[in-house]
Amino acid sequence: MSYEFLIARRHLRSMRGRKRVSFTAIIAVVGVAIGVAALVIVLSVMNGFSEMIWDRLLGINAHITVRKAYDGRIEEYGPLLRTLEAHPEVVGASAFIQSEGFVLRRPPGGEIISSGVLARGVDAERALKTSDLSDHLWAGQVDLSPRQVEGKRADGMVIGRVLADKLGAMLGSEVHLGFIPKEMLQTPTLRRYVVTGIFHTGYYEFDSGLVFVSLGAARRDLRWDDVVTGIRIRLQDPFAADRVGEELREVLRQVYPGLFPSSWMSQHSNLYVWIQMEKWFSFLALSLIVMVAGFNIISILTMNVSERRREIGILKAMGATPRSVGRIFTLGGLSIGLAGVLLGNLLGFVLCWVQQRYRPIKLPGDVYLISALPVEMHVFDFVIISVSALILCYLFTLLPARDAASLDPVEAIRYE
Repeated sequence: MSYEFLIARRHLRSMRGRKRVSFTAIIAVVGVAIGVAALVIVLSVMNGFSEMIWDRLLGINAHITVRKAYDGRIEEYGPLLRTLEAHPEVVGASAFIQSEGFVLRRPPGGEIISSGVLARGVDAERALKTSDLSDHLWAGQVDLSPRQVEGKRADGMVIGRVLADKLGAMLGSEVHLGFIPKEMLQTPTLRRYVVTGIFHTGYYEFDSGLVFVSLGAARRDLRWDDVVTGIRIRLQDPFAADRVGEELREVLRQVYPGLFPSSWMSQHSNLYVWIQMEKWFSFLALSLIVMVAGFNIISILTMNVSERRREIGILKAMGATPRSVGRIFTLGGLSIGLAGVLLGNLLGFVLCWVQQRYRPIKLPGDVYLISALPVEMHVFDFVIISVSALILCYLFTLLPARDAASLDPVEAIRYE
């Protein structure tokens, strides 16, 4: 243990006998702690909200979508599915047909209710492997197979909860689906469907305007051959979508040059960038609290330098270098900052844990789609906050430490 550390520790212990310095030190520690705790809490809450958004967005959407240029149709997609699933980070791949359309329903004794939708034709078994649709089911099941209803053929359909409320539909309700024709001079054909499942993601765009039908039913209604709109891919890590997409692009360029993959991060780039920027702008703004607390560290060390001019002169006369003298005061300021960082981390962790466990802060579920304030703590956030706060505290120690290091020992001792 260096003598600089020993002297710095004795200086800190001696603050107890000096009320003014001791009170200022307590304010500095509390200020740093409040700043660190505020950063921990805000970033944890933003993590909770962002993960809730990604969970709802990626629960239905694909991590990577492979399409043909100019909305072309993909033929002979069986080998393509096997090629994509051969990638080690791909969990599953499924073909789909997607088209705009509209649904109609006539309640008993009422007028026809209609709504525009985005109809997605999928293979039910593969779709469950490439999405969390089953986890978001509010009622029923993902059963898209055809059946007989009152002596007539009808296919299964899964719709969103908001759309179901709008149509007044429930499990077993009969609806009619019409696709907007993809070619000129075609007239839309209305087909009978039965609601077999209702999902609720909390994402209004999906819950109000997305319906799932079988791949065969979509081909029949659109009058397509054995072709699809694209391939949906699910990854082990959704945030690796950009990198895996580039790797798949190189593979497809050699075998299927007309196809290109696009990640969810590029499709929703505005939302993704906005969440990331908001998080780090909040980090920079709340760092000002730590900076304000840092000025108290300057005042403490400045008072220490002023009151200990004689001791500084004696140390220098005994051979202590200016660098060693500056290090003594730097260590003292860092000790105050470290105490504040540890206290702030503890306070932030406890408050976040209480919210996670007991959820004392409630939210109106009909507005925010969740019943309590979401909190998600990340170790990286604690580390980056602690390191940043200590760096700020260190920078605030440099000015008084430099003043102490530049004192002339003869002058310091003479006037003391």
